[in-house]
Amino acid sequence: MQDILLRLKIETKITYIILGVNVLIWMAMEIAGGSTNTAVLIGFGALNKGYVYAGEVWRIVSSAFLHIGIFHLLVNSYTLYQLGTFVEDFFGRTKLIATYILTAISAGILSLILSSPFNVSAGASGALFGLVGLILGNAWAKKTYVFDLPIDERQLLPFVAYNLVFGFIAPGIDNWAHIGGLVGGILLGFVFDPALSFDPSSVKRILPKVLGILSVAILAITAVFWFLSIWGVNVLIG
Repeated sequence: MQDILLRLKIETKITYIILGVNVLIWMAMEIAGGSTNTAVLIGFGALNKGYVYAGEVWRIVSSAFLHIGIFHLLVNSYTLYQLGTFVEDFFGRTKLIATYILTAISAGILSLILSSPFNVSAGASGALFGLVGLILGNAWAKKTYVFDLPIDERQLLPFVAYNLVFGFIAPGIDNWAHIGGLVGGILLGFVFDPALSFDPSSVKRILPKVLGILSVAILAITAVFWFLSIWGVNVLIG
């Protein structure tokens, strides 16, 4: 039994857990009235300027685990599987969690600042752009002691360019969240190195752990507020 538990601990990826949570929440939204229903989205923690400014700050994080319709879920799930497993394999679990949560926050903040006050947004795409930004930022930092990733960052630039252009052309896409996540990820890329790298800075060895713990704490607090909100308890911050 101990061998089985140890193997599960080693083989179970955080990426798969995030994917599972996203699917379960989407299923719950469908049961509650439909994941494309605005009232359901708001009830489950979608991002909206009015609610956040009223004190429901936790929506900045909770919205990154919601999806609007099956196509939105499938596209983001496939992208998360590709990017998440890559980052988790080469950067490690801690940096994956920190990047996902912190870039979801940077995505949400820029969206709140620049999007319409009537905008209701949800989805993991801001954090997904954050994962892309992490890879790009790490490559652009050009550190000689960094383990070379088995990817040419130039392969990611067309993906970024296409999605940003499409986001400004197509209606209903929160492109400011994409940009916020991307910029946040690039900044983290200058701090986070792949797990096999030799980092000469003690600060840079400690900082990812600190940010990882902070991200888990933020996620736990968000989960508490989210559950209280689902059960009809009005929770405001500030």
